[in-house]
Order: sequence, then C-alpha cells, then structure tokens
Amino acid sequence: MRICKLLVFLSFTLFGISCTEKSTKEIPVLDLKDLIVDTLYLEKDTLTKDIGSDFRYIKKGGEEFLLTSIQNRLMEFSYPEGELIRDQFYFAEGPDGIGSFISGSFVDDSTIWFLSNNKLIEADLFGKVRNRFDLPEVSELRLAANYSTMHGNRISRSGEDLIIADVPYVIKEPNLDYDEWILKFNTQNSKIDHLKFRYPESYKEYLDDPNLGPYNSTFTSSGHEIISLPASDSLIVNGEDEIKMVYAGLSDRMDFLPGNTIQNGEWIAYHPNENSSKYSWVDYDPLAQVYLRQAIVTTDTEENRIQGRKPLTKLVILDSAFKKSMEVTLPFPTRGFSTPKGYYLNIGYPHSEDEVAFVRLDFSKINTSY
Repeated sequence: MRICKLLVFLSFTLFGISCTEKSTKEIPVLDLKDLIVDTLYLEKDTLTKDIGSDFRYIKKGGEEFLLTSIQNRLMEFSYPEGELIRDQFYFAEGPDGIGSFISGSFVDDSTIWFLSNNKLIEADLFGKVRNRFDLPEVSELRLAANYSTMHGNRISRSGEDLIIADVPYVIKEPNLDYDEWILKFNTQNSKIDHLKFRYPESYKEYLDDPNLGPYNSTFTSSGHEIISLPASDSLIVNGEDEIKMVYAGLSDRMDFLPGNTIQNGEWIAYHPNENSSKYSWVDYDPLAQVYLRQAIVTTDTEENRIQGRKPLTKLVILDSAFKKSMEVTLPFPTRGFSTPKGYYLNIGYPHSEDEVAFVRLDFSKINTSY
C-alpha cells in the first residue's frame, strides 16, 4: 500500500491525520451466509416490540448470561439457551426513579448505568438507585449537549471510566470547531475528561442534516475510540498517542446526498435526503480482532426502486492493523454484539415473533494475502 499524507492541523489537541490509499489487491466480497456458523435464538414476550442488538455477555461462576436494557427494563437471558430468565423494571419517578426517557445505558455483572435528561444514574440490578450525577455543561461552540446513544453509539467502559458519546442531532457551523464529543466519566471520583476529535471541513456540505451529521463510534479494549462519520470513507481512530484516519470505504460508489431545511415561521424543518448513501455503526470483535463498519449503499425507498436501484447494505471488515480485509453483503441493515465465542448479528424473526435470531459469524475466512 502507498501512504499519502494529508493536511495536519493544530487544535487544542494535536490532530495528526494520515490515510491509506485503497489497496490495489482484490478485496473479497462475501455474502453473509458464507460467514454463518451458528444461530442463537432469544425469547421475546408478546408485549415487547423489539429487544434490539445491544447485549452484554456476563459470566457468573460457571453460568453465562446476556443482558440488555430497553428504556426502564433490564432483561437477562441464559446463554446459549436464550431463555428470558429475569425481567427487571425500574420506576420512572420516586426515590428509585430513573426518569421517563432513557437515552442510553450500560450494564455489567452488578451495576446498571442510565443516561436520563443529562444525568448519569447508577443503580443495582434489582431496581434500586445508588447515585445520581450531573453530566457537564458544554462550551458555546457545542450549542447544546445531547448525551445519548442515538444512532447506535453504545456506552463503553474502560477501567473506572464510562465512555459516553455526545451526539449532535445536526451539525451547525460552530460545531466544526468543537472537539469534546466523547466524554470520559470516572465512576469513582466523577472526574471528567474527553476523547477529542473534530469534524472535517468537508462537513460544511452536510450542515443541518440529521441523516449525514450524527456520528457513530465504539471504544475498543485496546483503548481506541473509533468514529464513523456517515459521509466519509475513512474512520477516525483516536488513540492515546495520535489521531489518524484510516480508509474503510467500499468498492461500490457511495452517493452522499445532503438534505435541506425549510423555515416555517419560527420553526425550522429539517428534510434529510432519504435516498442518500451513508455509513452507520462501527464495532470491534475482540475474538477475531476485526473492525466492522456498516455501509448503506442504496436505501430501500420508493424513488430508488422506481429508478431501478435495488437496496444494498454491506459490512466493511478491517483487520487489527486497520487494513481492509473483506466486504460482506447483508440482506438488510442490522446490528450485532460481541461475546467471547464470537460476533452475533441480528437477523430478525425467521421462525416467529416469539424469538429473535442472531447468527454467529466466523471471520477466519479472511485472507489478508488474498
């Protein structure tokens, strides 16, 4: 591969950027079914519309579990049987109230943390609140804080720190000079720090766009925060010593189509272009040591279908050195989670709506010398 140097700019934190050109070698393109080695089925009751894909693997003694939180509920499943063995509700109000709208959560083997109205709430796994913390105010460049796991930005943990994304609904021009997007909150002493990055100047084309503005990110066990911008072929890799950009694009053409805004009296209506391509979530599988990035090449809209453009969604797979290794064609946009036994991807309801299927993927077919 040839390495090209990009413009390096100075900010409060030195932002060193480098990018790697597309490899001239052929990158394999596989279908999802080529990677499936097993299927996990999780129970779902008739009152639950969706259990999502945000699960945490927990091991207690010799037993294994998967935990997830949906608004004010904590659901615990046996693993790999997939039986719902506990469904814990949390009050919205009162001494143990967590609020009526939860914008994110993180659970481990003894504690669950809720994001609620710019507060971080610590609770046990049985409905009792232990502590409440105010999240910090932001500078005027940010315009308004929006601590949230919207668009798939999961809360992560690194030692005593919770890693929390502050995701904008849209990007305004002052936001291009802001860099404190990723919050580090120390759960022991409430110390605040940030993993910093800036939107590139090219994002002036996508201001006021709720489709192409909000970023996606994930924090890895190696200490890297990986940021996926919807309208960029590159990922931002934020490490302890440097910030760099790595190529994580597709062989297919991505058409980033900005939306528009309409002034209606005192209100502004945002109209994203639903036909636009975009990159969405990014994740890391520690077992296979690969990075996964979802790309929605062609959205499933009436206009695209009329013009003969079939829906197309892919995964971009990078190896541990951030070199592109594979593309995987998906049947539809989806999401997954990692366990010590592999990465599981949500494929919906192949049998009935009483259970959700997750396929386990085997990335050993990746051949970096292909």
